[in-house]
Amino acid sequence: MAFRFSKRITLIPGVRLNISTKGVSASVGPRGLSMTMGRNGTFLNTGLPGIGLSYRQRLDSPRRAVKAPAFDPDEYSGSIKIKVQDNGTLLITDTDDTEIPASLVKRAKLEQAEAIQALLVKAAETVNKELYACLDVHMATPRPGSLPIIPSPFAVDAPSMPSPPPASLVDKMFRARKLERERQLAEVQHQQDMLDWAVARDTHEFDRTEIEKAFRLAAKGFSAPMEKALDYVLSGIAWPKQTLVSYEFSHDVTGVALDVDLPDESDIPRRTAEAKGNGKLTFKNRSDAQVRRDFVRLCHGSLFRVVGEVFALLPAIENCLVSGYVQRHDPATGRDEEPYIISALVTREEWSSLDFDNLESIDPASMLNAIGARVSLDRSSRFKEIAPYEMSDLG
Repeated sequence: MAFRFSKRITLIPGVRLNISTKGVSASVGPRGLSMTMGRNGTFLNTGLPGIGLSYRQRLDSPRRAVKAPAFDPDEYSGSIKIKVQDNGTLLITDTDDTEIPASLVKRAKLEQAEAIQALLVKAAETVNKELYACLDVHMATPRPGSLPIIPSPFAVDAPSMPSPPPASLVDKMFRARKLERERQLAEVQHQQDMLDWAVARDTHEFDRTEIEKAFRLAAKGFSAPMEKALDYVLSGIAWPKQTLVSYEFSHDVTGVALDVDLPDESDIPRRTAEAKGNGKLTFKNRSDAQVRRDFVRLCHGSLFRVVGEVFALLPAIENCLVSGYVQRHDPATGRDEEPYIISALVTREEWSSLDFDNLESIDPASMLNAIGARVSLDRSSRFKEIAPYEMSDLG
């Protein structure tokens, strides 16, 4: 799969380079076309009035072979498309993905070096985005007391009844019954569309009202709404890698224990890209040691994010116990196991002391370790199994 971006820039007067969601193409105006037919054949003509740049393509088969003239890239007025391939090199073709002469490829690279570099930068950002999302998973953590986002009102317009095409006199005379049946069918379909729309609207608005009510009552400490609100918020987190969260409230509903099913170390992206200005992407593979450190950061950041969601959403919660585990295959036993690798007990007072105005300066691992998190790493930065905090530790 090629990387795809959206932008439009000027190539030369009358020539446009279009970087779109489907790739990059350079097109030459004007937008009008003409076709001529005569004794010499059928031709498609394009041209630029006033500057003499034109292109003529024969549409039918010639009656006899004619030697093709030498290709002149300065006289080319077709369209080209530029894509960044998965291996980081550029693929320059016409709009039908057909190879074009090397002289035209050279011209495109020369005239659009700046635009191509911008395209490569975007491609590098896309490659690196997945890794950065893992490393910065805690950056979306809400501050204490911030209000959750309530679903937007239903915004789909009601379906309108399609207007039938005007009937001619002949239609009215000989097709009246058929036209009436078509009108009735259209009316029935419109009524069904209106019914489906009304059901979707009412369902959306009911769910929206229920969530809003749950948020309001959760803020006052009611247990059932707290569960509903927490379900909604946790299920809406866009984790960079698959992450599952389960929880249980304490008997007095002032504490909550959360178990986080963390991703696997193999889920961490191992490749980064850079646009160095050499006309292609340069890839670099991260070492095994770097990947292990990245995984450690992802795990700590994920637990940090979960704690932040709880304290922001539920003012009645004073203590939050969060534990993360992974799924591993033990070759010694042949069994799949779920060892805990991090466990931390965080109080609201400790959480409120953090500077959420400088969230980028907070290291989740350092913060959790500072409050007594249970975590153990071997010399190669691999997690070792730990004994997590228990529900009884919530107090």
